[in-house]
Amino acid sequence: MAEVRGRTPGVDSARRALKVLLLFSGQSPRLTMEEIARGVGISTPSAYRFVSLLRELDLVEEDDGSTYVLSPRVLALAENAERTMRMSHLLRPLVERLSSVTGETALVIRRVGDFATCTEISQADRSIRLSFQPGQIMSLHQGAGPKALLAGMGKEWAARYFDRLKSKPPQYDRDAVLAELPVITSQGWSQSSAEVDEDVWAVAAPITVANKVVAALSVAGPHYRIDEKRASMIREEVISGASEVSRSLNTWHD
Repeated sequence: MAEVRGRTPGVDSARRALKVLLLFSGQSPRLTMEEIARGVGISTPSAYRFVSLLRELDLVEEDDGSTYVLSPRVLALAENAERTMRMSHLLRPLVERLSSVTGETALVIRRVGDFATCTEISQADRSIRLSFQPGQIMSLHQGAGPKALLAGMGKEWAARYFDRLKSKPPQYDRDAVLAELPVITSQGWSQSSAEVDEDVWAVAAPITVANKVVAALSVAGPHYRIDEKRASMIREEVISGASEVSRSLNTWHD
């Protein structure tokens, strides 16, 4: 049975402002102040106050002097949400196929601020435990997938990233990663061995939309069973898969 969510205490004003935003729909793209007040169950002066806040944040705009509509900023948020759902729809079958073809764990890693997190994973061998699990955050400077993301941000951004870290790696580790990033960008893939998990080898390739790295596709497995021949095969599969999904995403983006 689905978990019933309780009401979050102390945020009644925020709740009403969001209710105002959620009143707008395909059936009701334009609303008067009276309709907003009635729909949320508040007074007209209160409706004016919440609409003023939403206008300040560029989420709602006045249409013709008496009605209000969602702003282009909200439409951009909706487009981003749709792109994320489409990406998940494309990536889930891809990681499952990669895992089946390679016999190893396939995963998708995305950047969240100064961290990397796994958003999709398919494990062929569940006896192999990886630090990357859905929702868990990791550093950007260790592991094939995170470094593919870091490389996509550019060397200057990466240098500032190291400056922001509370727990900074030794200078020689920082210099080694910064030197590796242009190579990753040039060759189109990243590889690591025992950087995140002991005795685990991994390879990753960037997924791009409009020439921007939005995620990394990776395959990881125990080092002892990945010789040069298998490593080359897995690398080609990862590069091909990342290119395939990038083309699909860019076609939709255009």
